Amino acid sequence: MEPSGVQVKKAARFDSLPMIRFFGHILTSLGSKVLIALSGLGLAGFVVFHMLGNLQVFEGQDALNAYAAFLRDMPMALWSARVALLAIVGLHIGLSVRLAIQNRRARPAGYVVHHYRRASLASRTMALTGSLLVLFIVFHLVHLTAGWLDPEFHNRVDLRGQRDVFGNIVHAFQNPLLVAIYLAGQAVLGLHLSHALSSSLQTLGLEHPMLDRLFRGAGPLVALLVVVGNVAIILAIAFGLVHA
Repeated sequence: MEPSGVQVKKAARFDSLPMIRFFGHILTSLGSKVLIALSGLGLAGFVVFHMLGNLQVFEGQDALNAYAAFLRDMPMALWSARVALLAIVGLHIGLSVRLAIQNRRARPAGYVVHHYRRASLASRTMALTGSLLVLFIVFHLVHLTAGWLDPEFHNRVDLRGQRDVFGNIVHAFQNPLLVAIYLAGQAVLGLHLSHALSSSLQTLGLEHPMLDRLFRGAGPLVALLVVVGNVAIILAIAFGLVHA
């Protein structure tokens, strides 16, 4: 009969096997692709939600500021969402970089001639647009979320005592340089999102002969809607159609 200590150690070892197998699946190429797809879909959903919320700029100062105040009045939910979003972004970037390195090591010698059959510009530039998108997101957070670039306007309040998010956005997009930066950011976002969404659906196995065209068109369609919505806000303010 084995000592009880040995039995406990064996039980602990067997209990840990499912967890080891789980992380083992994640570390495989297929597991990484699935997690990249799931995290990408989550980020795409956030981008759509973020754009829809910002469209309230067309309803005026009261509507947008009230929406921003509503989010800030739920600090626990807001910060939980921010932490979760940050974790998803980190997971998406980390696994994408890891998978790209693995693919590069598996094919150390580059192709002499590149033939792109049915490969779109978006699919060929995913690494580039992803990197540029990270830089744009950091700039956006520093500029409009944290307000470090223009703290005077960021901390202003409206007549109701709410933070004047509307006035801050209007002030920002009256600057031609910022308009150019944000328009370039939307171009990068559109390219990345158009391929990423369709690719994520295919990775998760959401393919069917009858629905294949629908899934392939989902990415470009969602990307177009997001970019058009965001660009409409930028240009409407830049040309004075929306003003404080």
